[in-house]
Amino acid sequence: MNLKTMTSDSVKLAKEVLLSNEAVRFGVFGIVATSGYFPPRQFLNEFLRAGTDPCDQDQRMPPWKPFSLSADDYLIVKAWWIARHSGAVESSLGATNWNDWAVVVIHDL
Repeated sequence: MNLKTMTSDSVKLAKEVLLSNEAVRFGVFGIVATSGYFPPRQFLNEFLRAGTDPCDQDQRMPPWKPFSLSADDYLIVKAWWIARHSGAVESSLGATNWNDWAVVVIHDL
């Protein structure tokens, strides 16, 4: 498998995970979708490497094989998300990791 194929696979998988998570009841990206924000690459990769969404405590979304996005892949996924969610911007929201970022999005916005 060449790098271009791997990149395409990671982007495709990230889009599938985010779409599925946005649609599932209690999926964190359902909340992110209405927040106007998108996580920085480091935070998104923490989420993607987990293989599950801790907010989905009823496990309505099946787990995925943990992975992460390269800088270039992240830019593609971020542009795709922003195109789907008008006005969304990347922001750390003052957090230092995924868990703290998700808490801010869920509880403080």
